[in-house]
Amino acid sequence: MKFVDAHSHWADMRFAQDSSQIDRMLQACLVKNIDFFLQGGVNPEEWQRQIAIKARYPENIGLCFGLHPYFVSDSEVEVCEAALDELSKLLPDAMALGEAGLDFRPHIMKESELLQIEMFENQIELAKVFQKPMVLHIVQAHEKANQILEIWGSPERKGFLHAFNGSFDTAKKFIDKGFLISVGGAITHEKNSKLRDCISKIPLEYLLIESDSPDQTPAGWRGLNESVSIYNVAEAIANIRNLSVFDVLEIGSGNFKRLFRL
Repeated sequence: MKFVDAHSHWADMRFAQDSSQIDRMLQACLVKNIDFFLQGGVNPEEWQRQIAIKARYPENIGLCFGLHPYFVSDSEVEVCEAALDELSKLLPDAMALGEAGLDFRPHIMKESELLQIEMFENQIELAKVFQKPMVLHIVQAHEKANQILEIWGSPERKGFLHAFNGSFDTAKKFIDKGFLISVGGAITHEKNSKLRDCISKIPLEYLLIESDSPDQTPAGWRGLNESVSIYNVAEAIANIRNLSVFDVLEIGSGNFKRLFRL
């Protein structure tokens, strides 16, 4: 079985400035039977870089466009509204809408709470209209995100929380709404007892594996994170659930393919 990295950022400027680096990363993954990489959308400029990378690797890259909370928190209302208009034009060619959500950490939020909420609600509506799964970025705002989803309703295709790093009780609230839980490098850190407890309890049919490359490095990783690190993530989960690494990779990839009807 070929494996999937459920969330990565190959269009990040730290990679996109050097096409040979992306070539090398892809070859390293193919050797490990990792052959598909759903991207995480950030802003309109990054969407265009995704499109360019997919043109080079059409069988390996999945497009995902969204207004990241970082972009929203750093932008004026008019800029966000224009980006939403562009998003609506590009979504038909994307596999998913995301990253979208809320990030209420003080250094991110600044004074953007109301605008983040408005843009999240708008993107939920776009996901419904275009029948796309959502990739959710939720940090220190799970209760508010749940309230919004209860009021507005979840998209028919649901989606997943990426880079989840919370408790099982928090995860279950999203699982109960039909969302999958995607786990990255945070699970490899042995002191992360809350997430490790969550992974010991989560129904495996709701589990995805991601790198969040070039960020979220696993324990002991040096340099920028790369998609091949999903093996590190799978190994940590395998140890917790008493499975093999390949079992975990197969479960995560199978769940991804079911979610996206591949």
